[in-house]
Amino acid sequence: MNDDRLFKLLKLIINILALLPRKVLKFFSDLLGLIWYRIDKRHRNVVIENITAAYPGRFSLAQSQRFTKIVFKNIASIPFEVIWSYRKTKDELFKYFVVKGIRHLENAKKKNRGVILLGGHIGNFELLVASVAKAGIKPCGIYRKFDFEPLERLLLEERQRFGTQMIPLRGASKKINAVLQNKGIIATLLDQNVDWYKGVFVNYFGRPACTNNGFAKLALKSKAVVVPMFIVKKNDQYIMEFLPEIPLQETGDPIKDIENNTQNYVSAIESMIRQCPEQYFWVHNRWKTKPYCLLNNI
Repeated sequence: MNDDRLFKLLKLIINILALLPRKVLKFFSDLLGLIWYRIDKRHRNVVIENITAAYPGRFSLAQSQRFTKIVFKNIASIPFEVIWSYRKTKDELFKYFVVKGIRHLENAKKKNRGVILLGGHIGNFELLVASVAKAGIKPCGIYRKFDFEPLERLLLEERQRFGTQMIPLRGASKKINAVLQNKGIIATLLDQNVDWYKGVFVNYFGRPACTNNGFAKLALKSKAVVVPMFIVKKNDQYIMEFLPEIPLQETGDPIKDIENNTQNYVSAIESMIRQCPEQYFWVHNRWKTKPYCLLNNI
């Protein structure tokens, strides 16, 4: 079966599933999350290790296992909630969204320097495109393409249906610079591990985490205003919040400026996660890359 037919088949399946009531979709997502928890020992251990290090002394073994089950269920709910939203019009979907802190975004736009929205894999991050649309903006989102073309095409269609323009990460520099030079808005996530040559080590939940240095370089070069944002689910609603601008630090030392600003951005993401830790993407091995240490054999 070629990619075009696979795309149409995927779209048909999603259209059919989207007819199911929200409670039925939640039942299936919870069931999938529990099955995933049972059979995926590697990621189960990653979550337990991550939260034990991030919240030292807070969880007993039984509590960490219960927390991990919630994490798996929340992550499993992401595609099902996207399916639920698939057939809904803008007006139908926006009834489920609440946008807070819009003044922080408006203040940033008034500075006329372009805006970079900073987020993380918190809550249903796939529905951020709908929440920013309700906030009245049409940003350009930076994303990593899927290798499976039918899925890439389907998700791109879903992500762009409310006006957000998605820009593939590879080769995106010129497009990003053009958007910011035209006082536009860029949105991206900054909470994934990278190899040592792509990032800098900053403190994240008390441990050194290698973080992409491109975000800080972009902010320093463009002077764009950085505004944190995140989305979480509460009951049947999605709460999307803009936080105050993160001031750009410039000391004249290029290396130090990248390190200091990256630390500030990562600290902002950590503060967002701490508001609703069970909705974070703890299955990702965020601390996989270790700092290089020279052993002095004397």
